[in-house]
Amino acid sequence: MHIFSSITSTQNSNLDDGAFVPKGIDKACPRATWPATGKKRASVPITEEQVRGIFHRYDTNRDGLLSKQELKNAFSSLGSRMPGVRAWLALQHADVNGDGYINEAEFDKLVKYTLKRGYKFN
Repeated sequence: MHIFSSITSTQNSNLDDGAFVPKGIDKACPRATWPATGKKRASVPITEEQVRGIFHRYDTNRDGLLSKQELKNAFSSLGSRMPGVRAWLALQHADVNGDGYINEAEFDKLVKYTLKRGYKFN
């Protein structure tokens, strides 16, 4: 089943005619929209304590080290669009000794790096 198959043609016709359309795309091409829920949810910035808790939770083998896979899982839970890339970048930023893991001494640097990314809870 196609992801947009539930969207009707009437929803497509209600689109703003002045909407931005990338160059090379036919403006008559119907664009899909997500059905509105009618409710707005507030986004709340994540706190340092929450980031620390998430990373501790994703240390699945409880060895006190965060591997790239554990970081990837943690960033996925934070809503990262590309958690594998974000985990790699976090390792590049915070893994001072270059062993491929984040240890306790490097943990604060990882937390600060994550907070700068501006993750929010909905």
